[in-house]
Amino acid sequence: MGHISSTTMIKSLTISVLVLSAQGLLFSEPKEVCYARIGCFSNARPFDNTKGTLPDSPEKIQPTFMLYTRKNKNTAEILNPYDSDTISESNFTASRPTVFITHGFRDTATTGWPVTMKDAFLLKGDMNVILVDWSKGTKGINYVKSAANTRVVGATIGNMVKALKDTANSQLNQVHLVGHSLGAQIMGYAGDWTSTNIRIGRVGRITGLDPAGLYFERFDNKVKLDPSDAMFVDVIHTNAASLLKMGFGIRTPNGHVDFYPNGGRSQPGCDVLQAGCSHMRAIPYFTESINSSCQFKAFKCTDYDAFLNGKCTSCSTGCNRMGYHASKNTQGKFYLQTNSKSPFCKSQ
Repeated sequence: MGHISSTTMIKSLTISVLVLSAQGLLFSEPKEVCYARIGCFSNARPFDNTKGTLPDSPEKIQPTFMLYTRKNKNTAEILNPYDSDTISESNFTASRPTVFITHGFRDTATTGWPVTMKDAFLLKGDMNVILVDWSKGTKGINYVKSAANTRVVGATIGNMVKALKDTANSQLNQVHLVGHSLGAQIMGYAGDWTSTNIRIGRVGRITGLDPAGLYFERFDNKVKLDPSDAMFVDVIHTNAASLLKMGFGIRTPNGHVDFYPNGGRSQPGCDVLQAGCSHMRAIPYFTESINSSCQFKAFKCTDYDAFLNGKCTSCSTGCNRMGYHASKNTQGKFYLQTNSKSPFCKSQ
């Protein structure tokens, strides 16, 4: 959503849901499609979440892997999971942490927030930061097709992780996958791909930034981000409400640690008419947390009302830090409040 307005996005999403719902009643698709290097994709359960819509081919989606390091902060090196020379001849170094970042519906990784987040990571430390662009797989108003395409993008990212391991001996526990909205669901597929499909083990961490709820929330864990997808899964929920209430994020907990800033439904500074504002807010929260001295301290609690009533405002019930510095040591649902504009972190 970085290169289009939030209003345009909500209109596109609403039209897409209506159109594809009608099409789902009139047409049926093949039960399975198969693609070289990533295998076959069925629309049988549990993958019946996209109304029978099957994913496009990698050749059509064209997932692109753009590597940035401190040696090439502003000019990407393009990596290919099926060409080891692109890895061995790049600035990729296996001893560094490796971060993958990807976007959601009708967005891109070539400009906007992914670039800002990339810069924050490189300021934080000497890392390999890989921006994953799949904008050709999420064009137009067809949200259901975009949701289906997340499976192919996730599989391709999984193959990229394997290629880095095979070619450069990178360590899975140093791999951190970060995705927003549909991108968070992509990273869930990528994590599952490495552990159950190509069976090289689990990646170290996945961070879901307000994972997409539509066509994921009510379905099996196999089709959405869940704690089994990585050694550590942390999720920031900023728009966890139904689509009827202009909510795009998943409401149910789906990580080892789930943060619900300001209750997780709507965010301060986002007007009710600013469709998509709260959904996007998870991104600057996380980006700010990377280098901020402010801790984004969150408190473990049963729900937001209990938090507001002062029942969970000390670390005796459990504390964690929302964002980059989140810890797996204390798990569960965590609540905090933020400022309405940057800097978002409230001093404790």
